[in-house]
Amino acid sequence: MTASRLDVIDLDLVRDGVEAAVRAANQAILDVLVQATMTVESKGRAGPVTEADYAADKVLHERLMPLIEGARWLSEESSEVAPLIRGEVTWVIDPLDGTREFLRGLPEYGVSVGLFVDDRLVLGGVGFPWDGTVLSGLVAGGRRESRRNGEPMAVLPNDGVVERVVVSRNDYERRLLHHRIPYEVYPCGSAAVKLVHAADVDTDVYFSTGPRSVWDVAGGVAVLEGVGGILMSIEGAQIQLSPQQIEVPPYVAGAPADCLTLLRRVGLLT
Repeated sequence: MTASRLDVIDLDLVRDGVEAAVRAANQAILDVLVQATMTVESKGRAGPVTEADYAADKVLHERLMPLIEGARWLSEESSEVAPLIRGEVTWVIDPLDGTREFLRGLPEYGVSVGLFVDDRLVLGGVGFPWDGTVLSGLVAGGRRESRRNGEPMAVLPNDGVVERVVVSRNDYERRLLHHRIPYEVYPCGSAAVKLVHAADVDTDVYFSTGPRSVWDVAGGVAVLEGVGGILMSIEGAQIQLSPQQIEVPPYVAGAPADCLTLLRRVGLLT
């Protein structure tokens, strides 16, 4: 047996480690935020990257890699530890998702951690630095459970009831997407934060019109799946994430019946 098999990984122990790592990354971001100055660079079309992104990435690498021997590393802000091999244990990281919102002072950014084993998402964590929140989702071995600050989260009712839709701030402010959705619509920055909105409020669905990267969504999808939600393509099929496929196509996220309700109401499904 190898470390890439679920039967040799203590997921409960690793989950505790993930939550501790996310908590430390939250603090690393806050430590940079209170400095007199902060370094900000540009990644071109990919947007800005800050000293806080790199600080959180360093903390996560130091804390996550020892949890599982031989694990691979895929992060938006650092190099791979080794070439990714399909099926092997892989950490997928966005140390600060929503950097634009972070720079604007909006509480719409977060830390995202996903763990893949046998090319499937099995565990993830999300952190909100501005209030210290840490969420995690365990979605393997027949278990589907999420918790927020150590407390179990309620399972979504999956009743097809949609009242509000969360969309990207760019879609809201520039594309005016809310004028084409027959529900109350509100904007938010980070994909990880929007996924938690869909997991935490049973009448909310997250609608993403453009592609995202696997590191943007892995942690939030684990939390969402832990309460019975899914990531659904606009064709109505569940999306299975993989470290081998960086780009995630447009999707809706929430309870399955709620996602279908939204897709039908906006005319993408009949």
